[in-house]
Amino acid sequence: MNLLEFKRRLMTDPGDRSPEMRKARSQGDEFAAEAAESDHFEHALKRSLDVPTPPGLSDRIILRQSIEGQKRSMRWLRLGAVAAVLLIAFGVSRVIMDPSTSAADLERHVVWHWKQDGPQVLSAALAERENVDHVQEILSTFGVQAEPGLLPQVRLTKYCPTPDGKGVHLVLDSAVGPITAYYMPQTHLAASPVVMSLEGGMRASAMNLDRGSLTVITDEAVDPAPLMQEIARQLAIAPGTTI
Repeated sequence: MNLLEFKRRLMTDPGDRSPEMRKARSQGDEFAAEAAESDHFEHALKRSLDVPTPPGLSDRIILRQSIEGQKRSMRWLRLGAVAAVLLIAFGVSRVIMDPSTSAADLERHVVWHWKQDGPQVLSAALAERENVDHVQEILSTFGVQAEPGLLPQVRLTKYCPTPDGKGVHLVLDSAVGPITAYYMPQTHLAASPVVMSLEGGMRASAMNLDRGSLTVITDEAVDPAPLMQEIARQLAIAPGTTI
């Protein structure tokens, strides 16, 4: 296995521990360095997704269930009133406690993400075109799917960190050359669209979707708006998925 193929497989399946990949990891300093960088990135991704369980949570749940059991008969009498209050409270909380990601927080994340592996993934994507089944498999994890017109453009797909958990890192062909896209299923932007400058003469643009948000990275000389709109149009909510 050559170095380029090794890097591509690390990008698309960093957990691959097949005999072929284990052998490649020990082929030389360059292979070992790429493996170490990939392992470090995946470890950072895992840390970003690990949410510690508060101490004593299980005991509190058991106690609450016990108390709730004793009060169940009384609850039915007040259910209609409680439901009405909850509906009002939900509407108010959506206004007061908006969970949206600020432009500054998004920019910090995108700058870090691009610096971490953006150019490397873009380079690795040029070696071979992505398998369409793999594209849909990863996207379906988040309740979306690529329309048939988008699939031939996808050169690489992998999981990636987002400001709010896990998302999809895509490299796609376009009229202006290969571009990078981050699909962030749980990230809703407080303002949309957002434009950010990246190192190397690159520019990132982000917009909200019906489900999550999308960031597209191009050369700063390229107008990303039409590209972003076209990709967004071809990312559809998977059947049976609620927004």
